[in-house]
Amino acid sequence: MKLSFALILLCLSVQTAIAQKDKEEGRFTASVIAGVSFSQIDGDDDASYSKVGLNVGARGGVRFGDKMELCTEILFAQKGSAINDRGIIFHLDYLEVPLLFYYKDWETIDKNNRKFMRVMIGAGLSYSRLVNAATFRNNQWETPENTPNFQDPFEKNDFMFMFDANFFFTKNFGMNLRWARSILSIIDQDSTLRSNPNPNNPKPKAFSHSVILRVFYKF
Repeated sequence: MKLSFALILLCLSVQTAIAQKDKEEGRFTASVIAGVSFSQIDGDDDASYSKVGLNVGARGGVRFGDKMELCTEILFAQKGSAINDRGIIFHLDYLEVPLLFYYKDWETIDKNNRKFMRVMIGAGLSYSRLVNAATFRNNQWETPENTPNFQDPFEKNDFMFMFDANFFFTKNFGMNLRWARSILSIIDQDSTLRSNPNPNNPKPKAFSHSVILRVFYKF
């Protein structure tokens, strides 16, 4: 149910971003974005970015001259961790709203004599709301029904900082690479994701990391 609600919000955000573009040509921008994330969680005994998930949504922006732009997005983002040697998967679905400031460079002209910038580099912050969390362990997904003393260790809110690079192949189509990391621990203070906790620090913090590769179409 939560996932269905998230997808409905995502569809509405795409329509809003497209409509926003028509209001004031030249000042506002709107894009749709889709790709994959490679994630891991510091604090789970594994450092590989082996959890693959979706990262899809819409981006709206406000231009400040030719070389600067402030953008926000609304995303459906899948994160978590896959610990292959222990057969454990932490799967996390988020609704995410980043806010990034971009600098643009490498001016060029396409075959239709339209000017655009090929490169857009930015950084910013993001807020994510957890809409679904699942753990795969002992060859089954843990649920309140099949797991004694079931506890969901994950916090509902996640705050991240991120660095972002965009390359435009044409005026409208391009590729995006993003790195993001949690600022605060994504598990509550009474939980741990480790199999063998350190007795001196039995409940360490856990921070989400993601490398995200996406393509986008700018209207």
